[in-house]
Amino acid sequence: MTASPSHAVADRSDVGLILRAGALMGVFTIAGVVAFALLSRALEGTAETVVQSALVLAGGVIFSYVPSIGTRPRSVDGIAWASLVGLLGALIFTVVDTAALRPAHLYSWQWDAIGGGTGYWYIPVWWMGSAVLAWLGALTVATGARGEHAPHPLLTGTITAGLGILLFGLATTTGWLPFHAATMALAFTVALVLHVGLVATILRR
Repeated sequence: MTASPSHAVADRSDVGLILRAGALMGVFTIAGVVAFALLSRALEGTAETVVQSALVLAGGVIFSYVPSIGTRPRSVDGIAWASLVGLLGALIFTVVDTAALRPAHLYSWQWDAIGGGTGYWYIPVWWMGSAVLAWLGALTVATGARGEHAPHPLLTGTITAGLGILLFGLATTTGWLPFHAATMALAFTVALVLHVGLVATILRR
């Protein structure tokens, strides 16, 4: 009996790959944050919310699924390596953010004031969130790879984005949640969790 193509592909976990992928995620994060900050200054009202929500959605897809492109998660170990890539991206962003973006006053740091003048209370939450997104994305890809054809991570991310947009539309049009970028962030996260369950349920049939 021969293994299907999706099962023949092994996880990739070499150190060089992990470090390069983490650096790439850091670059993506820096670019996204800078774009978010600059566009927020130039826009207002509905246009600002639409642009911010689009950036949040794109960022969610990138952080959830780009780590899986290089690591090709198929097992528990592969999922963990993808999660590490997400964590490294967040760590690299934190270094650049602290050294360059914050001194340039690119955006307001109200969270520091809330935390008594320090960011140590929420920066680790950012790291954990980044790792969890990459973990859930890799889990979705690895689960989907159990079928006859392994899905491409970005194609899987497009489906998750579609679910997120649907949830965002339902939440905002019903008035349950405000029309805000934070609502899009929540909608995408819920969609990501639901996507894992949907893929697992479909493949069990």
